[in-house]
Amino acid sequence: MFQWWTIGRATGVGTVAGLAALILWPAYATLQEPLLLPYVAALAIAAFCGASILWITTADLLFHRRRGERLIPLRIFDVALALLLVIPTTQTLGALLA
Repeated sequence: MFQWWTIGRATGVGTVAGLAALILWPAYATLQEPLLLPYVAALAIAAFCGASILWITTADLLFHRRRGERLIPLRIFDVALALLLVIPTTQTLGALLA
């Protein structure tokens, strides 16, 4: 169903959304209300992309075990980037929406 959604696409979109959230953060701190929706949208997209990177990586590790030693650094990068996208964005979303 989602064969077009790959780790590469999730990484690109998530990185752009995360950078947009970082840029919007100081502006949101001063202006608050007008930037709430774009800030929350950027955070939500970044969190979704991080979660999908974790999901795709987990599925790949479970169903394609014999990929070789060369992919281990790539999978470590995928997991680190996914956690970097998921953890701060979900904490900030929780604080904003509470």
